[in-house]
Amino acid sequence: MPRRHAGPVELRHLRYFLAVADHLNFTRAAVKLRVAQPALSRQIRQLEEELGVALFERNRRAVHLTPAGEAFLAEARSVLAQSERAIQVAQATVDPHDAALRIGYVWGLFHSRVPAVVEKFRRRFPQVAVHLFDYTATEQVAALADGRLDLGFIGFEEEAESAGLERRRIGRCAFVIALPTAHRAARRRRVDLASLASEMFFAISERTYPGAARLVADACRAAGFRPRILQAAERGHTLLGLVAGQCGVALVPESLADLPHPGVVLRPLVNPPTADLLVAWPPRRPNAVRDKFLMILEELGGTA
Repeated sequence: MPRRHAGPVELRHLRYFLAVADHLNFTRAAVKLRVAQPALSRQIRQLEEELGVALFERNRRAVHLTPAGEAFLAEARSVLAQSERAIQVAQATVDPHDAALRIGYVWGLFHSRVPAVVEKFRRRFPQVAVHLFDYTATEQVAALADGRLDLGFIGFEEEAESAGLERRRIGRCAFVIALPTAHRAARRRRVDLASLASEMFFAISERTYPGAARLVADACRAAGFRPRILQAAERGHTLLGLVAGQCGVALVPESLADLPHPGVVLRPLVNPPTADLLVAWPPRRPNAVRDKFLMILEELGGTA
């Protein structure tokens, strides 16, 4: 394994490493962390690639720490223990009347839902300052891990699961097809995805919204074809702009219908793919203000 260190190791990687080191079993560690085993294995591989050393020896029957893993174990425990102490010290100094709640959200998915919850929360707890941040799913995961966010309307399941975040389902999102206004299917009330097999597709970037590109691929596969992806976009409004350029079509969340989309027609699909929408927060990190916000969200019918 080549030695390299291209960027910072995140706290979630350390938590995953400790779980595997404690159990010496990926399946049991995944159960403890409440993540899928493939996601856990992927995160451990990323950590090893980041460090440039192998931390575990794996075979079909057992998992063992390497000498590098043994050396890394004590330091990882120390770092996590220190991070928890730092959080506790910081929280102990906060005056309840000066409390703040930092919330991330994906604007194209939650632009109508989040303001309603925030408005009710502010009326009930006016002493709490609420700060909103328009972050992608991956930006939210990083901010939740290092304490810059308390709560995130993160979007889809995959990134929250792989990061080991606590989460609740707050609804489902159906996908619609975005077409140039001059497209032959733009006049239809409902579009069969199979009829678009010959089209070029634009997709949401897997780097910023993990799982979204796979959802598109799975929907097209169910319709009998493999989508030809022309370009990936980082944001929903960029995706709509690409479709308006008449170079392709895109599967997009139905909530994007609320955004300005000149040159684009959004049409329901015959059998629309859907995905759960999630709110997420760091595990094992008590936060009374966050819990009050989740209570308001539940009152408004926003958890399931």
